[in-house]
Amino acid sequence: MNIARVFSALLAAGILKMRGIGGKPGWFWLFLLEGLLTLLIGAVCFFYLPQSPVDTKSFLRQKPWYSEREQKIMINRLLRDDPAKGLTGIKEPAHLSDIWAAWTDKSMWGLYFMGLIAYIPASPVQAYLSYNLRVVGGFTTFQSNMLTVVSAVVQVITMLALAKSSQKFNERTWHCFFGELWVLPCLIALQSLPDTNNMPWERFALATLVSGYPYFHPILSAWISQNSFNVKKRALTAATYNVIVQIGSLIGSQIYRADDAPYYHRGNKVLISFCVGALAVLIGQNLWLRLLNKRKERVWDAMSEGEKARYQADTKAREQEGNKRLDFKFVY
Repeated sequence: MNIARVFSALLAAGILKMRGIGGKPGWFWLFLLEGLLTLLIGAVCFFYLPQSPVDTKSFLRQKPWYSEREQKIMINRLLRDDPAKGLTGIKEPAHLSDIWAAWTDKSMWGLYFMGLIAYIPASPVQAYLSYNLRVVGGFTTFQSNMLTVVSAVVQVITMLALAKSSQKFNERTWHCFFGELWVLPCLIALQSLPDTNNMPWERFALATLVSGYPYFHPILSAWISQNSFNVKKRALTAATYNVIVQIGSLIGSQIYRADDAPYYHRGNKVLISFCVGALAVLIGQNLWLRLLNKRKERVWDAMSEGEKARYQADTKAREQEGNKRLDFKFVY
């Protein structure tokens, strides 16, 4: 997403020179070239990427990627890393009961809700950055497109740093909290600026910080994946989360309105409210997962060693219970 933003800004600057070619406006060539690039990458991935470590032949590659020994090593490592991957076949279909289980899992509701509201506070600022730089900042179209590259680069750096830190410390809640908290003071400062066109660089700096916030979508996606337990539910919860994120994007696109332009004071107040709400949801989700783990621990500690051994040996129950199992701990 962030690399796409950099590419779009650079492409948009070059597209200015293509305006009028073939009687088409610049935006036509922008969307055409971006669409063709996306189509090309999608086609290559579809025909080249393998389905599994033991099925790596494809239309574009007739030889397998790995030897038989390498396949066995890889499968063993995958199962040691996550034994639940051995419970579901690669091509095993999902049923309505599986979808219902993914949607009714209360341990996921807070993360789903985060996907709905967490990215709204920054999305309108990102979407209107180039426009506001032209209208309020007084920059030219070319200057505005070039200046938007800064926020995209900042976000790439902060996102990677945040994800690396989350992996190193094996922590998710407070890393996402930091990413959301980054936006709050910047929005408040943006809201507090006087209604004047004499502060273009101040507005640019604040809007860039908002747009370049540490994007924690990868952390939330991994968080949902880790708490789903098995492969089938992991795919369904990830798909549900991504659809909810897109719904949040639609909501975010409706916050900045024409009657509130060009300073969007009402819109910024709404964004601040969403930001505070997301911070509260993160804290609540953390406390909820801790509570679920403590409930499991109480039941688990009350069992004898023999009962624990029989419980863990029941493979069928393991698949049916999923993340509700007593020996499965939610991460937070």
